[in-house]
Amino acid sequence: MSRNLRIIVVGIDTNVGKTVTSAILTEALQGYYWKPVQCGPLKDRDWVADKLSLKERCYPEAFCLHSPCSPHLAAEKEGLSITAQELIPPLCSAPLIIEGTGGLLCPLNSHETWVDAAASWRGLYVLVHRHYLGSFNHFFLTLEAMQRRNLPLLGIVFNGLSDAQTEAMLLKKANTICLGRLLWEPQLTPQIVQHLAKQWKETWG
Repeated sequence: MSRNLRIIVVGIDTNVGKTVTSAILTEALQGYYWKPVQCGPLKDRDWVADKLSLKERCYPEAFCLHSPCSPHLAAEKEGLSITAQELIPPLCSAPLIIEGTGGLLCPLNSHETWVDAAASWRGLYVLVHRHYLGSFNHFFLTLEAMQRRNLPLLGIVFNGLSDAQTEAMLLKKANTICLGRLLWEPQLTPQIVQHLAKQWKETWG
């Protein structure tokens, strides 16, 4: 893959595995990690940095907000405002893995969503799907939003126990491939993340 590649990790919902997926992709591609907007007291950047074999591979956030809620609400609580044009990816000499905040249409302010910023970054998208009641609707709404904006989908990461029939249907509808799978682990250690990175990369050929 190109050294200047940007991979944008999005999910069909919040808490579907974007951060873990981002860490694995960063490790697999020996790239860098960036989350433009962090909401909540726990920094995903710190979690990812701890899991990588090469340190100093995480860029600081453009906005680091304390409230664990939507960016527009978290910013408002701190007397700030976020605009799409302020979210400028850092330049680096390796693939840059960008993790989204919430879902694709998570609001940044009263009139812009997260995808309004991401659409200008000229990256390839990885969509994270987790099986749960209602996930089909979230998947197809996200896919439709991406297709309407001509956002290139690199592949899907499935989180949870395998459901071959469902996954085959989703891959066919999205006209894409499975890039990797996440299974529940009692503790995601650096060793597990690095093992998954090697495993995923080997399947890519």
